[in-house]
Amino acid sequence: NRASPTRRLPPQAVESRRVHGQNGLKQPGARVRMDPAQIDAAYGNNGTLKTAMNPNAEWLVTDGLGGFASGTVSGIRTRRYHALLIAASTPSSGRCVMVNGFDATVETPSGNFAISSQRYAPDVVHPDGCNRIAEFQYAPNPRWVYTLEDGTRIEQELVTAQESPAVRLTWRLLTPRVGVRLSLRLFFSGRGYHCLHHENSAFRFDPERKDDLLIWRSYDGLPQVCVRANAGYHHAPDWYRNFFYTEEAARGMDSVEDLAMPGIFTFNLSAADAVLTLSTEEVAQALRPVPVLPKDCYIVKHSNRRTIIAGYPWFTDWGRDTFIALRGLCPEHAHEILLGWADWVSEGMLPNRFPDGDAPPEYNSVDASLWFVIAAHEQPLDRRVAAAVEAILDGYTAGTRYGIHMDTDG
Repeated sequence: NRASPTRRLPPQAVESRRVHGQNGLKQPGARVRMDPAQIDAAYGNNGTLKTAMNPNAEWLVTDGLGGFASGTVSGIRTRRYHALLIAASTPSSGRCVMVNGFDATVETPSGNFAISSQRYAPDVVHPDGCNRIAEFQYAPNPRWVYTLEDGTRIEQELVTAQESPAVRLTWRLLTPRVGVRLSLRLFFSGRGYHCLHHENSAFRFDPERKDDLLIWRSYDGLPQVCVRANAGYHHAPDWYRNFFYTEEAARGMDSVEDLAMPGIFTFNLSAADAVLTLSTEEVAQALRPVPVLPKDCYIVKHSNRRTIIAGYPWFTDWGRDTFIALRGLCPEHAHEILLGWADWVSEGMLPNRFPDGDAPPEYNSVDASLWFVIAAHEQPLDRRVAAAVEAILDGYTAGTRYGIHMDTDG
């Protein structure tokens, strides 16, 4: 067990604003509204966190396919949905958590310094890297600056690809000096994003080496994890047990997880920036910081079409939400999105949502189809969309599921 720590977060870091607990929300699906005034008070115009920062504030960046990376300012995961690589195996659903986080240590001529922290059950924080965070910036990409006791400053940045299931982490030495090295331990799982992971004998620790890639196939039937890094790798498989997620506990959910640590990556920060890329594809798209408007995070590519994600972290594309948001969020993609839904009419109804996995679509919304008709009315009608509108009107006229029907007065 790696929960043998000595230091805790300062009191102001431990006091978590349990949004779900305050609002009485008990299950996935609840929406949290952020007050713009609170955001303005905490962040400057360029997205830099001001001095009175909340280490439990959360960030989330998306990949344009329904996958995402998310976490907290402190780096301590508080939800099962906090992870580095969450890939949508069947975009935009089928999300799998493949790489959850990492432990990172910087070695300088003055000694070793952690720049990461974990929370272990029952409520122990170790190591103490979160205490060295000097700056955090959420835009255009999450970026941290750590100040070590000997004056060394390290920048850490996370970038996701667009329309590719990949994330890149970069560490940069801001105060050039010799003899600075970074050691990194990645934490793997391989689970549905609503689930938690526990120690087992089936996890495959050994990677396949292919050119400059290390490829992990943790479990059958799940995406592979391809790691590319300008680092040495030492295989040292181990289990890290009893990670504790406070927000899950506050929601009354199971909240303890075990993660697999295959080995240690070692970078020479004095020689070059440390760069590590995680992807479910062997040929990952080139990653570079690209400004993304907040609204674009909800527009994702689904097979050969686009759709709208109803919200993060637990929603996929919901019919009613999509058709209501369509006209204001992305009118330029409206026709393409309508075409993607047009073939799913059944008894005059459109699905309210497509569940994860192979479960059939759920036809359980009284007015999702009517919102489709309203959105279609504002677009040039082609044959497929017109046929869908006609089928919806016929279904409501004749009557459909749950006793839904047109009144006698029309």
